[in-house]
Amino acid sequence: MVVGMGVLAGCGPGGPPKVIPDKSAPVTGVVNLDGKPLGNARVTFYPQEVSQGSGVASGYTDSAGKYELRSLFGDKTVVGAAPGKYKVTVSVMVRPDGSPLPADSQEPPINSGARESIAIEHSAFDRTELSANVSSTGGTFNFDVKKLQ
Repeated sequence: MVVGMGVLAGCGPGGPPKVIPDKSAPVTGVVNLDGKPLGNARVTFYPQEVSQGSGVASGYTDSAGKYELRSLFGDKTVVGAAPGKYKVTVSVMVRPDGSPLPADSQEPPINSGARESIAIEHSAFDRTELSANVSSTGGTFNFDVKKLQ
């Protein structure tokens, strides 16, 4: 199946114009830490193909570890992600007392002394071992992550 694509005109100093897909595909899943649902985690899908879309797709897990991705397509936020290959990170920022930094916090993590609590091979863009290949119909992607030692 071929997905229709529209081109965003213009070419700036950042390179060729970005291609904005005509549609997104629903992406959901569950994140577990040591076999238990991980709440309050930010799940981020980073596109690995230039023609795939306008940027990352992300979402937060609920108390059952479930997430649903959202993406920015042009000037609209939509449910899902563009079909294609992604690097995936899972992040949970915690304060010095061990309490999680709320997902809706307006305070930058550095101002609160927050630090990453998920292992670098799952939380760092340049070191993540997590990946996903989103089809034109979307998919469910479950991830098991480890705590930072």
